[in-house]
Amino acid sequence: MNVVAEKQENTETKNKRYRRSPRVDEKVQRTIQTIEETLVNSIQSITFRELNGYQRKAIQKHFEHIQEYRIKTYRERDNVIMKVYPIGQLKRLAEQKTQEVLMKGKPEALPPMGSFERFVIHDYLKEREGIKTESFGEEGKDRHIEICPLFGRTLKKANKKLTR
Repeated sequence: MNVVAEKQENTETKNKRYRRSPRVDEKVQRTIQTIEETLVNSIQSITFRELNGYQRKAIQKHFEHIQEYRIKTYRERDNVIMKVYPIGQLKRLAEQKTQEVLMKGKPEALPPMGSFERFVIHDYLKEREGIKTESFGEEGKDRHIEICPLFGRTLKKANKKLTR
C-alpha cells in the first residue's frame, strides 16, 4: 500500500471515530408522531407555534420526501408559524367527490377549508374533463369548494371513461 492511500485510510477512520451521531430532539419526535397520527384521516391542517428554528427544520426534513404532507411556514408579527397540510387526504377527497359528481350528475360541496387547501383541490382537478370547481362563501371559515358537472358531450365522455 502506498503512503498516500495509507494516510487517506487513517484520516477516514479518525473521521468516523469523531463523527457524532445526529441527535433528534424529543419535541421533534413527538411533533412528527402527532402529525402522522392526527392527519392520517383528516383534511384539516395542523398549526404549530411553539417550535424553534432547529425543530422546524428537522420536521421539514423528515417530511420533505413524503407526498402525503406539505409543510409551510408563515410569519405572524414576531412569531413563526408552521402548518402541516394533508395533501394526500385532500386529493383523495376531491377524487371521491368527483366520481360522485360524474355518476350522479349533481354538484357536490366539499367541507369549508382554508385558502391553501382549496388551491390544492382546484389545482388537482383543473385538468379533469366533465367537471368544474368553484369556491363559494365568505372568506374565512365558511369558504368551500363546489364540484359541478359540465353537461353535454364532455359529461358523456367522462362517464364513458369511468365505465370502461
